Amino acid sequence: MLKVLLAAIAAGVFGTIAHQTLLAGLPAGIVLSFAAVAIGALEARQEKLGRAIFPIALGLLIFVFSQDLSGDKLIPANTLGLVWSFGSVGLAALISLWPKIKAKR
Repeated sequence: MLKVLLAAIAAGVFGTIAHQTLLAGLPAGIVLSFAAVAIGALEARQEKLGRAIFPIALGLLIFVFSQDLSGDKLIPANTLGLVWSFGSVGLAALISLWPKIKAKR
């Protein structure tokens, strides 16, 4: 369970810092941030309780980062900020809560 929490913290912090990055006008930061969330969510699928903890922890972390606690928001209210805020939690929930499909033999 600690591994899942650390994965959620790592994906949330990295994604919040990098999601606004543009390289040659392309949103490379949001792509890398979503990749970090996808890897964390795939890792969370390995633990039964981690499947629910990862998207919840990521959502709480992003909620805290979007607040104006110190006079500066880490997630601005622009297109990339909204895509990161809602899309990352949706992607984490979709991947980690997707049912396991067993192959028939």
